[in-house]
Parts: sequence; C-alpha cells; structure tokens
Amino acid sequence: MKIIFFGDSATDAKRIRCSTESGRIPETYSIEPNTYGNGYVFLTAAQLFYEKPQYYQILNRGIGGDRLPQLYARIQLDVWNEKPDVLNIWVGGNDLPRENNPNPTDLKRWGRLYRIMIEETLERLPDTKIMICEPFWPREGTRHLIKPYAEEAKKIAEEFNLPYVTLQEKLLKAVDVYGLENIFYDGIHPNLVASKIIADEWIRVFKEQVIKE
Repeated sequence: MKIIFFGDSATDAKRIRCSTESGRIPETYSIEPNTYGNGYVFLTAAQLFYEKPQYYQILNRGIGGDRLPQLYARIQLDVWNEKPDVLNIWVGGNDLPRENNPNPTDLKRWGRLYRIMIEETLERLPDTKIMICEPFWPREGTRHLIKPYAEEAKKIAEEFNLPYVTLQEKLLKAVDVYGLENIFYDGIHPNLVASKIIADEWIRVFKEQVIKE
C-alpha cells in the first residue's frame, strides 16, 4: 500500500528530497539518509512498518513554506504520477493572513482551490483514498486566524465523504499542559511530542475509516 503525505513544513520536517519529485534540498538542511523527515510522517511510518513490514510504501511530499496554491501546482508530479493508494493532505498554516506573510490565500479562494484539487485527484485516481488533516496554527495572538480554514477543510471533507483528522483540540490541550515551547520547538513547528500526538491521531483515523481494522 502506497501512502503519500502531501503538505507544508509540518509534513516536510527537514526530510531529504527524492530525485523524482519537485523541490530541492534547502542549503540549511543537514544531509542525512532520511526521506521521511523527523516529524509525524517518520513516527507514522515507523509504527506502520512495525505492524506490517514490507506492506507499506510511504512517501513524504511535504515542502516547507508551501501554501495551497503551491500544492496544487505540484500535485501532478508529486501525487498523480505516483498513483498512491492513500493520499493525506495537510495544509493551511502558510495561507493565513497573518503578520509577516506577504502571500496569504484568502479563504474563499482557498476553499475553491482545495475542492478543485480533490475533484481532479478523484477524476485521475478514482481508487485513491484521500484523508484531510485539520489545519492548525499554534501561536497565540494569531491562533484564531486558522479557525475559518479548519471549518472550511472539515466542510470539504464532509462534501466528498473523506476522513478528517482532527488535531487542534488535542494539540492545544498538550500546549495547555506542557507549554507551547515544549510542544512546538519554535512556536510553530511540532517537536517530537506534538508529532507523536499527530501520528497517533492519524493512525487511529486511518485504521478506523480507511482500512477499517
């Protein structure tokens, strides 16, 4: 079973790029043999491989800094050409109209483009199962900006009858208990604690709604 994780830096997690995909290795990334990154994709892969060795093929196609328009622009090469059995999409944080973001994606366009991306993927890959992860933004002061995007993503999942991985409630609960700096190492990106929360929730939804174990 081939699974593709498609998203921005939370998915990327400083992974090593493959020669068959879009994007290049940023100079700031350390060179190490890790195509899964050091975040939730790595932990998810580890658990699935542990349970069924040689059954899963997992590809990380996250690129740091990407907004939804960038995902749409590269979906042919990074997703459709790969013909995955399962596609996970997690995007939204870079689209927000927040401070120091010169290229936000307004909510109306974001929703319209997201629907187009889903529709075209299902047209080309009708047997592919698509999962949507709830957009999340942890920083206080701008955290409220993610809510309409999360609501729109959930609405899209419901319209297409797709599994929706809810993350905000569990991650904010962890922030309340341990503090933001102990969950998101720079106030934005998940550390291992947050990544474990994300991986556990993703695997739960995957097993209950996709492979129905």
